[in-house]
Amino acid sequence: MFSLLLAVALSTLPGDQQLQKSYSKAYTESLAEKKPLLVVVGAPWCPACQVLKESTLKPMAKTGELDDVSFVVINRDENPALAAKLTQGEKTIPQIILYTRGENGWQRRKLRGFQSKQPIRSLIQKALVQTSKIF
Repeated sequence: MFSLLLAVALSTLPGDQQLQKSYSKAYTESLAEKKPLLVVVGAPWCPACQVLKESTLKPMAKTGELDDVSFVVINRDENPALAAKLTQGEKTIPQIILYTRGENGWQRRKLRGFQSKQPIRSLIQKALVQTSKIF
């Protein structure tokens, strides 16, 4: 599935430099550095997506809380095919999707809608525990 996703043309959401990274770069970094892959699918017109970005993700990036994951924001309107694959066709945004490599391949976890820092921290912590057992 990931090789198919990697082949899709991508762009980034305008804004904070720490949040600007293409999916292919984040995916490659995830593999090379054995990090979980954290993907946020949203849209610029979505109020919950903008609040998530500004009040949760930017502060977490600035304090280093996203340093242990490869992180990327995908604009659903600019990358509809990729967004559809990542969200498995679900229309709800924002979606926070975390992929971790396990013994049986990639595991997918997700959160829907606006999230404060704590649910994202918990999601990342679980992934890091799983990743440390594998590598």
